[in-house]
Amino acid sequence: MSQPRKVIIDLDVGTDDAWALWMLLKGEKLSGYEVIGITCVNGNTTVDNVVENTLTLLTAMGRTDVPVFRGAQEPLILPAEKKDVSNFHGVNGLGDIQFGIEINRTPFQEEHAVDALKRLVTLHKGQIDLIFIGPLTNLALAMKLQPGLLKEVNHLYIMGGNRHGVGNVTWSAEFNFHTDPEAAQIVLHKEYCPVTIVPWETCQKHGIPMQWRMEVLGKNETHPVLRILNGVEQKLYSKRTHWMPCDAYLVAAYVVPACVEKAQRYSVDVELHGALTRGQMILNHHQQGEGHVNIIDDINEKQFKDLCLKTVA
Repeated sequence: MSQPRKVIIDLDVGTDDAWALWMLLKGEKLSGYEVIGITCVNGNTTVDNVVENTLTLLTAMGRTDVPVFRGAQEPLILPAEKKDVSNFHGVNGLGDIQFGIEINRTPFQEEHAVDALKRLVTLHKGQIDLIFIGPLTNLALAMKLQPGLLKEVNHLYIMGGNRHGVGNVTWSAEFNFHTDPEAAQIVLHKEYCPVTIVPWETCQKHGIPMQWRMEVLGKNETHPVLRILNGVEQKLYSKRTHWMPCDAYLVAAYVVPACVEKAQRYSVDVELHGALTRGQMILNHHQQGEGHVNIIDDINEKQFKDLCLKTVA
């Protein structure tokens, strides 16, 4: 029998990261892959909080077999201003709620995330998929330390950037890319493997009614992870009309590729110097259909909802 695909997910938990991680781990048997590592990065909250949140979720999932690696605690170049992300995920990334869970720390590894990325990609050369749903700092550092590393990756999946210059943290930049634009530029411009990106505008297009999230998806709280996510999202999102688990859209595209309804290939770059556009992903529209980056424009919402329901089952 052929070996299952190997997967590393890099995250900055974050509620949508939590959904993405749960969906990815639940989909292993369904889609024939094995998650061999979780790397943590500064983003929605500090990297130390990200590690704690990841260990909390793995404990609640009963998946303490998956190793967790602490990564970069700051961007490659420190930003001039600090962003207040507490309105999105709470200061600690999970709504600042005490869950009363005794965390199993077995998954935590002393090895740094960047070293783990280099080691695991080299060990599984040509067979490993990377899923990055936070700032790209860890991958950029690994590429700088080991030139040619990305060429040994089978496929790189990213949630971040933008398709039409629509931003969420600035007028023209999406949060993950704006948090570390230099890292995003290195990853997308320095050396190539096949890349799939879910940009911010696609997430906006596929906001799901909050009523469905709470009354259908969140109805059966027998699973401890769902109790955690219900508590966090009820606290943070109760006044919102739509639910946008951006990172989960990307994982859904990986777990069930058929849920991708429309995608286009481009060459891309990341703006580093613009006073109003720093962190914006730029697409070469003159050569649509060419390039190594596949931009997902539409997903099938019914298939996505079905996958969410399978995740909580």
